Amino acid sequence: MKIKAGRNLGWILILSIVFNSCLVTRQVKNGDMLYKEKQYTLAADLLQKELNAETDPQLKAKETFEVAECYRLSGQSVPAEEWYKKAADYNLDDRAQYLYALMLKNNEKYDDAVNAFNEYLKVAPYDEEARAQVEACNLASQWQKEKSNKKVTDVESLNSPAYDYAPAFYGKNGMVFTSDRSNAAGEDIYGWTGEKFSDIYVAYRDSGNHYGTPVPFSDVLNSPANEGTVCFNKDFTECYFTRCIGGVSYNIFCKIYYSYRTGETWSDPQLIPMFEDSCNVVQPCLSGDGKELYVSSDADGGYGGKDLYVLSKTADGLGNPQSLGPVINTTGDEGFPYVAPEGTLYFSSNGLDGMGGLDIFSAKRINNQWGNVQNLKAPVNSGADDFGFISEKVNPKDVHAIRSQGYFCSNRPGGKGKDDIYHFVEEKTKVYLVAGDVVQKKFEKENDPNSNVVGFDPLPAAAVTLVELDKSGNPVNGSQKNLKTGTNGKFQFALEAEKKYKISAAHTDYFTKSEDVTTVGLIKVDKDTVTATVRIILDRIYKNVQVNISNIYYDYNKANIRADAAKVLDTLVVLLKENPNVKVEIGSHTDSRGKDEYNINLSLARAQSVVNYLVNNGVDAARLSAKGYGETQPVNECVNGVKCTEEQFQANRRTTFKVISDTYSLESKPPDTIIQNPNKKDEQ
Repeated sequence: MKIKAGRNLGWILILSIVFNSCLVTRQVKNGDMLYKEKQYTLAADLLQKELNAETDPQLKAKETFEVAECYRLSGQSVPAEEWYKKAADYNLDDRAQYLYALMLKNNEKYDDAVNAFNEYLKVAPYDEEARAQVEACNLASQWQKEKSNKKVTDVESLNSPAYDYAPAFYGKNGMVFTSDRSNAAGEDIYGWTGEKFSDIYVAYRDSGNHYGTPVPFSDVLNSPANEGTVCFNKDFTECYFTRCIGGVSYNIFCKIYYSYRTGETWSDPQLIPMFEDSCNVVQPCLSGDGKELYVSSDADGGYGGKDLYVLSKTADGLGNPQSLGPVINTTGDEGFPYVAPEGTLYFSSNGLDGMGGLDIFSAKRINNQWGNVQNLKAPVNSGADDFGFISEKVNPKDVHAIRSQGYFCSNRPGGKGKDDIYHFVEEKTKVYLVAGDVVQKKFEKENDPNSNVVGFDPLPAAAVTLVELDKSGNPVNGSQKNLKTGTNGKFQFALEAEKKYKISAAHTDYFTKSEDVTTVGLIKVDKDTVTATVRIILDRIYKNVQVNISNIYYDYNKANIRADAAKVLDTLVVLLKENPNVKVEIGSHTDSRGKDEYNINLSLARAQSVVNYLVNNGVDAARLSAKGYGETQPVNECVNGVKCTEEQFQANRRTTFKVISDTYSLESKPPDTIIQNPNKKDEQ
């Protein structure tokens, strides 16, 4: 069953559109003659009137089928579906059931279409094309349900109630396209579409990216005939376009014409000879470098329907057309070629797996051959006819958010006219991740938290929690995510754009710890996947062990907290708040210089100043106790009567942290330099 549901309308205006006395509105004897003359808009109305008076069942079936054909061939799939169903009920021709199923597909009724194709297969079980259509319907239904990062909008300022299609950029801010709107040149109505003969129009956009009112492009290029798809060289001084001129015969053809611009004036268009005379050559597209001209044609020797060809430009002119081959061309129709600046080929086809009528596809050139054909899927493609794709350079200020953008045409429902121009934006699908690991310290002396840290070991089975924070830094209800680390201690969470998070890690016999992570501002990072990395170091619980808190210094003979010590204690505040069940003892030690009783009192005052700092910063006083050890617990041999260096004395002047109900080891790093009071001889 070599019947294509696709957009014959796509070829109506550009492949088979004609300007001749036979196709201009005129008196005829009946609807059947209008149908045969391809005046489908007029034929559909007249045939329906004749049906009301017809009594012969076979003639009624024939006329019903012709009404359905008129609607299909003029791109009106909704009434075509209705009339094919009526024609199929007459059971006169199996084609009616097949085309009824195709119209269901074009109208995105994919489940109903599958059922209708299966009904057809009962009488035509060997029709492989019908079986392929069943698979295509299932695939289209799946594509329709997939989440897409493309947004499509109707460019209302360019569109009219008529047919508007085939956009092309012109100059810096211009958009050229084809339309058969009411102010097109000439006075005749084209019987196929019921509209005027098409012309080329141009509209210009302002700084806000809004297009103004379209106006006829050129009195030289536009004529009473049908003008179609146009393309330009890179400096817009040359153009190729489609024109369809008829005579007294119905066998008229569309061809490619050439014109060049001098100043603001275009030269008289000249026919570009290619292929034989008795074929259509349409929809020209120049490659970015201007060295190749792509066209669509129904010339003999193709794969079926309309195929895509390329002609190489040389100093002597255009070479012979070369087919793009069976990977691109099918037994259906291929048209509207467009080569994007980066070299990707876009085209429309109803012979490849698609969503309904014409679908837009992309292809890559590999070793001078086109391949890797991909359907652009929904929402660019639909059950209707989708064609005339062009891409547009993304503004540098938007490249962090937009992957690609451009325009295409469609006769999908909801538009302003019969064919409309649409704008699409493909947003970058940014993935935000936080990836990290939970580790524990590896000490120089095993199980001695006061010895040097020599590395880190992964901590398996740690409970990691991610929670989103609001603007005030409070957890957002319902945002919590939980997981456990694997044997390598690693974890990963997916994040959302422009959000702040807190990640906490906990493990039995370890102190819970949190880190802040944010994606605020990362939207401007020009990467598809943005990953923040974090390492959470959990300190092991050592019961009733005093652990040194490094970098806690005091001025001579004073117990108040200095600014440099406060930075360390702020970290301790956070950790104590995150572990509210912990009760701790803060201890203070002096070196051996000075009287024993004095050192006890001074160390107690210093320990109490730490406790006071913690309380003043929100830690419950009931969880804290202060103890002054004086010089009773030296960590080296610097006792009374022993001569020591200042560094040895400093090692004994320390503040310690001991968990009473549990134990926590604050990270201890030896200072690069020790801040000393000038009167260091007497400093305690």
